[in-house]
Amino acid sequence: MGLFSALRTNTTKAKVARVSRATEARIKNILGIRQLEPLPAHAARAFELASDPKTTTSDFVAVIESDEALSARIVRVANSVYFYRGSAATDIEKAVANIGVDELRCILSAAMLKGLLVGRSQARQQIWANAVSAALLARSLARYVGGLTQGEAFLAGLVHDVGKLVMLSRAPALYEKVLSLVAADNKSFIEAEEQIFELNHVEVGTWVAQEWKFPLSIVEAIALHHQAWPTDPNRLKSKGELALLVQISDHLSHAAGIGHAPIFSSFRKKCEADLYRCFPQLGLSSAEGRAMLAQHIQDFEEQYSNFEAEVG
Repeated sequence: MGLFSALRTNTTKAKVARVSRATEARIKNILGIRQLEPLPAHAARAFELASDPKTTTSDFVAVIESDEALSARIVRVANSVYFYRGSAATDIEKAVANIGVDELRCILSAAMLKGLLVGRSQARQQIWANAVSAALLARSLARYVGGLTQGEAFLAGLVHDVGKLVMLSRAPALYEKVLSLVAADNKSFIEAEEQIFELNHVEVGTWVAQEWKFPLSIVEAIALHHQAWPTDPNRLKSKGELALLVQISDHLSHAAGIGHAPIFSSFRKKCEADLYRCFPQLGLSSAEGRAMLAQHIQDFEEQYSNFEAEVG
């Protein structure tokens, strides 16, 4: 069985075509990538555990103990104010017990992704904060959608902008220009990226996800999170589409201004104006939706530090 083989999503028919060799060559040429490094086996295993609802505590302990830096990270998180249970965790088994399997799925997948795409620029911190916010929202909102697990929803939200992180890591100065265009000219990220790079983060992210053999539903969430808004206000609940859940979670995060510098106020207001598209998909009134978003902002502030520390 291959990577992510335990997930139901590998048995579904792909909605997104394989990135063509011409597009792959264009991405590599523009970003100066000779060869994308393969997804390390321990990272692939961590992503699989994070998404598989059948994962056990012992599965997590095994993968964490195989990485010294990750082990130290998990113990630190277990002893944080958010997870402290009255006695300090001094080993991995106690740390896993303190954190809990459901929370550990999310922390582990975030640790792996951040360890793969290192960097400390302010722009990266903004993109990462938005990714964590979208992941937490997707996990929370998965309860409105039948057939989706919280772990799968979190992973999809977390990696939906992996293309931005790759573009930023490969061409930080150029991506700063993208951010300036979004802030100053009221452009979308895709419009600004295509002006500066002649490609966009959806193309890059889809290619990376396919190269790393992510589950089909995760690839689709990356490829389709900027799709046209559906005209059916009940499509999310009736179709159970992970990509649409991620699109909504991403949009709500931008509307909340999470990960935004003050100069992005116009972009935030533009996203706020489109909230009417999101709330009906969740079966929420405008008042209920805004209350939910206010609660999310509070929850994000309490939990973000659990996903922020560097690994490796």
